[in-house]
Amino acid sequence: MTRLALRGSDATASGPRGARPSRGWLVVLALLLAVAGLLAAHVRGSAARAADLSADLGAGPVVAVPAVARTAEPPIALAVPALGLDTRLVGSRTGPDGALQVPADPSRAAWYVDGPAPGDLGPAVLVGHLDSRQGPGVFAGLKGLHAGDELDVRRADGTTVAFAVREVATYAKRDFPTARIYAGSGAATLRIITCGGDFDAATGRYRSNTVVYADLLPD
Repeated sequence: MTRLALRGSDATASGPRGARPSRGWLVVLALLLAVAGLLAAHVRGSAARAADLSADLGAGPVVAVPAVARTAEPPIALAVPALGLDTRLVGSRTGPDGALQVPADPSRAAWYVDGPAPGDLGPAVLVGHLDSRQGPGVFAGLKGLHAGDELDVRRADGTTVAFAVREVATYAKRDFPTARIYAGSGAATLRIITCGGDFDAATGRYRSNTVVYADLLPD
């Protein structure tokens, strides 16, 4: 559109010496430029929205997790004393789009069953809702956690494994750090993921994800 405007100016300048562009032509040119700007903004907004929609409501796309020799029992509950939270855990897998599925019940959290169990080597991943139409979700207070806060995971054999929060971060869904979340460093760690950032009323979804990174505490 810029090149079209320049060509129009050149054509006008090639007329009789001293001739000036008509006011009507200038009005048309201004309208064309305004429409071009609006179209560009719409395209940018549509592309950003499409990128957000391509990310899952709670977790975004995943990457292959290296197989580990699982020794820990599956997790059945999560307690977060700093939030007064104690919730049962359900299992979750990826959907057809490769995204980790969030529990249908917003009051429940889920464990990614195809990844490490909490306490085994690698990042164990939990996911849950921030809120719902009925009110706050299981991880409504997740962003309020601080470094050092304890996370206790109860396992099927009755044992409990404890983690300490290292970092709480929020990422735009289109910038979700998939490899960092699901591949990890090989150490026994825990990731908890929920929605975050601004709410997009047009899509009915949040534009970001909040992620808690936690490290295993010694016995």
